[in-house]
Amino acid sequence: MFDWLDNAVIKLCNMSPVGTDLNTVKEQMNEMKEFKMEVYQQQIEMEKLNHQGELMLKKATDETDRDIIKEPLTELKHLWENLGEKIAHRQHKLEAALLALGQFQHALAELMAWLTHTEELLDAQKPINGDPKVIEVELAKHHVLKNDVLAHQATVETVNRAGNELLESSAGDDASSLRNRLEGLNACWEAVLQKTEEREQQLQSTLQQAQGFHGEIEDFLLWLTRMESQLSASKPTGGLPETAREQLNAHMELYGQLKAQEDVYSQLLAKGRLMLLNRDDSSAGSKTEQSVALLEQKWCLVSTKMEERKAKLEEALALATDFQNSLQDFINWLTLAEQSLNIVPPPSLILNAVLAQIDEHKVFANEVNAHRDRIIELDQTGNQLKFLSQKQDVVLIKNLLVSVQSRWEKVVQRSVERGRALDDARKRAKQFHEAWKKLIDWLEDAENHLDSELEISNDPDKIKLQLSKHKEFQKTLGGKQPVYDTTIRTGRALKEKALLPDDTQKLDNLLGEVRDKWDTVCGKSVERQHKLEEALLFSGQFMDALQALVDWLYKVEPQLAEDQPVHGDLDLVMNLMDAHKVFQKELGKRTGTVQVLKRSGRELIENSRDDTTWVKVQLQELSNRWDTVCKLSVSKQSRLEQALKQAEEFRTAVHMLLEWLSEAEQSLRFRGALPDDAEALQSLIDVHKEFMKKVEEKRVDVNAAVGMGEVILSACHPDCITTIKHWITIIRARFEEVLTWAKQHQQRLEAALSELVANAELLEELLAWIQWAETTLIQRDQEPAPQNIDQVKALIAEHQSFMEEMTRKQPDVDRVTKTYKRKATEPPHGALIDKSRSNRKSLTQAAPPTMPIISQSETKNPRINQLSARWQQVWLLALERQRKLNDALDRLEELKEFANFDFDVWRKKYMRWMNHKKSRVMDFFRRIDKDQDGKITRQEFIDGILASKFPTTKLEMTAVADIFDRDGDGYIDYYEFVAALHPNKDAYRPTTDADKIEDEVTRQVAQCKCAKRFQVEQIGENKYRFFLGNQVQFALRCSHFLLVVVARVSMVLCPLGGCNL
Repeated sequence: MFDWLDNAVIKLCNMSPVGTDLNTVKEQMNEMKEFKMEVYQQQIEMEKLNHQGELMLKKATDETDRDIIKEPLTELKHLWENLGEKIAHRQHKLEAALLALGQFQHALAELMAWLTHTEELLDAQKPINGDPKVIEVELAKHHVLKNDVLAHQATVETVNRAGNELLESSAGDDASSLRNRLEGLNACWEAVLQKTEEREQQLQSTLQQAQGFHGEIEDFLLWLTRMESQLSASKPTGGLPETAREQLNAHMELYGQLKAQEDVYSQLLAKGRLMLLNRDDSSAGSKTEQSVALLEQKWCLVSTKMEERKAKLEEALALATDFQNSLQDFINWLTLAEQSLNIVPPPSLILNAVLAQIDEHKVFANEVNAHRDRIIELDQTGNQLKFLSQKQDVVLIKNLLVSVQSRWEKVVQRSVERGRALDDARKRAKQFHEAWKKLIDWLEDAENHLDSELEISNDPDKIKLQLSKHKEFQKTLGGKQPVYDTTIRTGRALKEKALLPDDTQKLDNLLGEVRDKWDTVCGKSVERQHKLEEALLFSGQFMDALQALVDWLYKVEPQLAEDQPVHGDLDLVMNLMDAHKVFQKELGKRTGTVQVLKRSGRELIENSRDDTTWVKVQLQELSNRWDTVCKLSVSKQSRLEQALKQAEEFRTAVHMLLEWLSEAEQSLRFRGALPDDAEALQSLIDVHKEFMKKVEEKRVDVNAAVGMGEVILSACHPDCITTIKHWITIIRARFEEVLTWAKQHQQRLEAALSELVANAELLEELLAWIQWAETTLIQRDQEPAPQNIDQVKALIAEHQSFMEEMTRKQPDVDRVTKTYKRKATEPPHGALIDKSRSNRKSLTQAAPPTMPIISQSETKNPRINQLSARWQQVWLLALERQRKLNDALDRLEELKEFANFDFDVWRKKYMRWMNHKKSRVMDFFRRIDKDQDGKITRQEFIDGILASKFPTTKLEMTAVADIFDRDGDGYIDYYEFVAALHPNKDAYRPTTDADKIEDEVTRQVAQCKCAKRFQVEQIGENKYRFFLGNQVQFALRCSHFLLVVVARVSMVLCPLGGCNL
């Protein structure tokens, strides 16, 4: 449009001046009609463009975007109005010329022809319904027609005025005819005006109705869009029934709103379809059709999404409810399982009972295994819910699953442990039961065997044979003694470990039964031997009976000897006492046999006539052996009682020591972290000293127990030597271990207290030093900075010493604050004054070690926190002072160097630098001149030179900028830039006419102060093109005479700002 307007203006301006003869004026009027037809078509496009711009302005929210849209539209409207004024002016001039040539009738005819044509156009226009866009286009066309009509008002007035003048000078029929024609002209003009106004009102009304309908559709579409955005922005589904139900209820509210708007949708759809039925064929694909189609599509889309969201939420609610119910059922089962495991009795040590417990546990274990699939299913469902659910529900579901998983694993672990414990109890119970059963069966067989052999023969030989068989049985019975002892010992061990009262009672019964059965068999065996010996004696085999009794006495006498050890642990001594009780019963039963033998021997001596000396000797030996065995039996009984007493005392002492040692080990093992408070640490030391006293007191008990063990060991039974030595070693080793731990803990406490005291002293020392350092730094900062370089260097050296001292104290601060995370790094000890500025800056950045930040959670000591905070503050103060001193030194050195500043030296150095980089001054200036206006600000000049890495300083550049900016306006143009860099300015002045023209054009364009500068492009030798925006305005071919070119260039008027170039 801008291009067409520019061309139209040029075309209008290029039209020849109004002619002075009739034919020329008519030709110019025809030319003007053709031009106006072309303008008429473009004016319709112009109205469309304005309408689009207004729509864009309504949609634009950002002010910048509105300005971008509004600015070209305003400029375009201004240019169009200017064109319309020029056209109207041209038309009036032509009509005035036509009238001036005396062609009133021709002008009247032309005007009537135009009015007739316009009225026909207005009558031919049909009513338009439906699409606002079509109506707006028609309205735009009508606006063009109306503007054309209004533009002819001046023509009508001119013709009327000319006609009235003719009426005054005419008379008769000519005047009457002219008057009629003028009245017809005015009537036609009024009709055209009225029809134009009526058509405009009709279009405006139709547009309002269409816009109202489309506004309703747009509002409904906007509501649907909001509804769709609510559906699109819907949160993830709830993972819990409450959340899912709440979301479903909220969605059902939206669903209800959609259903409530269904009637509105139906009405709009019916109204739109009715408008489509009444439309013209030319309006196919109109906005109404598009809006109705979009309404149907949007409604279907939102309805579909609403139904899908509803189905999804109902599915999520069902899934969450099922998951919650399944999870609750599983939790209930877990609770019952945990309760079952909590109330389950300990494993029984009775075989039948433990087998029953194992059967019950198998049922429970199968139930646990059956729930394994349920926990896997719950985990899968939970993961699915976590993937689809809200974040807060995900966290809750995750916590629930973790809790249930943890409880499940504990139940499984406890079930496995219960199974292991039951299996272990079954093995031990089975081992004891099998040994007990085997021994009971053998004892019953032995008892039946003894009961079946009650008959004793009278034949001495047979009696001897029976006696020898019985001795074999007694030997077998003696071989069963270790089995009996082992069974009794195993039973007692089980009894001690039994946790159920029924197990203890049943084990007592079993042990009593086997013990009674053993005593019964032993008693019957002794009784059987006694009867056999009596029978042998009564059968006349006195010597055999006597010899058998003496042999038995000789056999048992070594077992009763005083040197036979009877000491040991409690189990061994009790077994020995049980065996001795059996022997004493057997000894008591043999008392009758001894008396019978003695009586028989006395009768034999009294009644025999032979020598009976050998009988007396045998009887005397029998009496001696018998008395000896009886005494040894009594002695062994007393020794066993004493051994039992010692064993009980030793066992009690050992168990008490082991219990105390376990408590002491627990106390030493779980002492925890040491406190940071000296008082609390001292109280711990006092408590530990009391503990050490108890340890020393227990040393006496340990020595006493060890002494008991050694006494028992000195007279210990061979079977128990290893056991007694084991207990002695255990109590000694564990006591020494506890004693070692106690001493180590005491040393740790004392070392911690010493370190705490030392750190406290160091803390106070550091705080005092920090106070001095902070005060010193503040005082030094308040002192004015010296203006002498040597004095500043002395201050830098002094501050360097302070920094080194502070660095040396850094490890002490780390040790006090207990960080030890970073080691202080000492900076080089070289003097700062010998370094360059860059080295000083790098040293300033690398010198300070990082001070660790001690949070309140790391230490509760406020003094430590104070030290940390103040240490960091002093570091910052020191770094700030170091920076200030370095900056002061840099500034003084720059001032010293600047005192001898020579611009000519600077210029030559800069030109050498540019030549070295193979750069041109013009390219550098254009690179800085971003807007290409031929001048730059002082700051742009300084920043550009510094950014180019040219070795200079900001202070030098300030002085250089003053030299470059000769006129002091704050800007440096290209000529000032070149003139300052090249002292021989004549060498750079333009020599040829072309150079002078180029310089003059550049200079004149640079003087333009408009917002959008005129742009000039050289398109050939002495030929330039001038631009306004993106449009070529005109081309200028320069003459060979410079003065003429300069004059022409100087007369150019800048169309933007109106300034002369």
